[in-house]
Amino acid sequence: MDLMTVFGGITCEPLELETLLPVCRQVGRTELYDGITEERRFTDVLLAFRPDVMALTGYLTQEREMAEYIRLTKRACPACTVIVGGVHAQLNYRRLCWPGVDYVFRTESADWFRGLLEALDRGEMPRGIPGLCRREGGRFVETPYEPCDIDTLPRPDRSGWAERADWFRYLDFARLSTLKTAVSCPFRCEFCYGRNLHGGRYQPRRLELVMEELEEVPGDTVFIVDSDFLLEGTRVEAFLDALEERGIRKTFLCYGRADFIAGHPALTARLCRCGFRLFLVGLEGIRDQRLEAWNKGTTREINEACLQVLNACGADCMGLLLADPDFTAADFQALYRWAKEHGLRYTSVQVLTPIPPTPLYERKKGELLSNDLRQWDLAHLLLEPVHMGRRVFMLRYYWLMARLVLLGWRRGAYHFVTPAYLGRAVGRWRRRRAALR
Repeated sequence: MDLMTVFGGITCEPLELETLLPVCRQVGRTELYDGITEERRFTDVLLAFRPDVMALTGYLTQEREMAEYIRLTKRACPACTVIVGGVHAQLNYRRLCWPGVDYVFRTESADWFRGLLEALDRGEMPRGIPGLCRREGGRFVETPYEPCDIDTLPRPDRSGWAERADWFRYLDFARLSTLKTAVSCPFRCEFCYGRNLHGGRYQPRRLELVMEELEEVPGDTVFIVDSDFLLEGTRVEAFLDALEERGIRKTFLCYGRADFIAGHPALTARLCRCGFRLFLVGLEGIRDQRLEAWNKGTTREINEACLQVLNACGADCMGLLLADPDFTAADFQALYRWAKEHGLRYTSVQVLTPIPPTPLYERKKGELLSNDLRQWDLAHLLLEPVHMGRRVFMLRYYWLMARLVLLGWRRGAYHFVTPAYLGRAVGRWRRRRAALR
């Protein structure tokens, strides 16, 4: 369990499950259990509900928790059919063909998921569903993955949002709702996991559908979780036009590239006038040689121009940076000085991690220090440091993070973190751990 989960500083609503909820309710009785925010004991929920089907999702760092949910399900309800899905299943499905798993559902399609549930309800073996891996005779049979049309996805069922809203935040932005307007990404950064989703094909949703959903999104703060919302200037302009036409007033957070922001200062200023307050920007590094090696397509000069634009607009940048295993002591110090000099309040430095199936993973998989996916949380070393020992590298990394958080706090960030907040966060984490029994 990573520190940010315990700390509770970044927690989003379970959008994947909320998107499947309308389909599940059309087929039969449904119960949504969010392992991040739930405090009910999982086994108690199983025994009270007695499900015929349990559909489970989780990220690669949560494999151990997923396996425990499956074990508890089969112990309490041995005849229950277990389906595993989500982004980790889409890209690394062979890792999830465990005992106790009946199906691995790799696509995003709600229609195909309905087809699977209806076949199970009829007692039939589901066949011909794209991206479905099914257990047959002690082995798994695969159907090739096909990207679906994401415009066919149902609107998420957020009926449980209000009772969990106090959980949902991104640092200083609380009671957060989540919105997805596109899948995958057309850029080819070699370390990026998201670019491989949806068959590696970027697809934006029809803007009309996005705005209809946005009008119903609860809360005043919306986190747009596309891998990169700022891709097409004309689409961004159309989004802002629609906001104004429909009179939608929200506070927005989004991911965006530095070159887009630096190259569109007027459009960025309009975004800020329309409620965009925090831009999560993959700056990645401050040395051009590294940016080029990572196939980032930007430069230090572009990163600095991006920050100048955001500072002029009065918006915040969450600067997303990488600590490369070839860092020297001077590199750690240079990152801190650069963040301080360029007015960053929010900075996240992640250890460069080869995540399957990225090109970086394929190039480095023979050099990995661990196969324990709990350590693939971007805060552990998985590659041997070049210029110092592992322990020294991690001490320098933690010291850098502590200094950056303190720098942000002095500049007005992270003030939601009080002793009372930390006490509640740790108490919630303990109750959540106890619930997985």
